[in-house]
Amino acid sequence: MKIILLAGAAGAAGTLLRYFSVKAVNVLTPDSCWGTLTVNVLGAFLAGFLFVLCKNKLSAFQEYFPVLFIGFLGAFTTFSTFALESVRYLFEAQYSKFFLNVFLQNFCGFGAAAGGFSLGKILFRN
Repeated sequence: MKIILLAGAAGAAGTLLRYFSVKAVNVLTPDSCWGTLTVNVLGAFLAGFLFVLCKNKLSAFQEYFPVLFIGFLGAFTTFSTFALESVRYLFEAQYSKFFLNVFLQNFCGFGAAAGGFSLGKILFRN
């Protein structure tokens, strides 16, 4: 029960951070997908980095990993909003925006996760 409550609290924190991060980015680029891209890429980087950190330096706390990965990062990043924005572009016949969004979300997301993972490996190798 403790892990569930902690994951819920971490999820609330991740949700609030996502909300304010997306709002901040969208002030500069209204009616765009840049806010979603920003949180998803940052979240992917953090997931890669924190995975290595947790496995190599914090393995004694493994039972708490879902709090960080499912609770916080799961709420901070957003696949559903990415999917909705992409479908909206597709249905509005904004094909270049659709393909650019799908490409950037995937290419940058995988690259960020790999970058975070690699940085973690450099900093926290056994």
